[in-house]
Amino acid sequence: MHLLVSVRDKDVKQFLLKGLEVGNKHIKLFRAKLEESKLPAPMGWDSEITNSTSYTFSDKLMMFFTSGLISLSVGYYGTAIGQSPRGDIGSMYNRLSVEVQMYSEDGANIMIKNGWFEQPPMASDRDELIRKNNRL
Repeated sequence: MHLLVSVRDKDVKQFLLKGLEVGNKHIKLFRAKLEESKLPAPMGWDSEITNSTSYTFSDKLMMFFTSGLISLSVGYYGTAIGQSPRGDIGSMYNRLSVEVQMYSEDGANIMIKNGWFEQPPMASDRDELIRKNNRL
């Protein structure tokens, strides 16, 4: 939670807090599945959080990295769905992937609102090209 002290924008802070909630929920679900099968669950990374309150990174940079990590997680869930022989775990991956994608949309909206998100290359309007070509 210390990282969030260094966030300036209120929407970015709320977005990152929501990410912590989503992540903790997913960890609890996976931990429960492992414990259900009498398997050890890995430790968390809470020890990696610093006590720093300075503005080390810009909100824009944190949103950029967060959106990259979200993209990776959706890809990992997709791979996991295809690789899992268990239907119950596959459906859990599917459900969690949709949740992450909805979270990703929230982040994209924040980035668009702040002018941090560039428009991706678009396909040419073929109808317009034909109209222009016919006028020549």
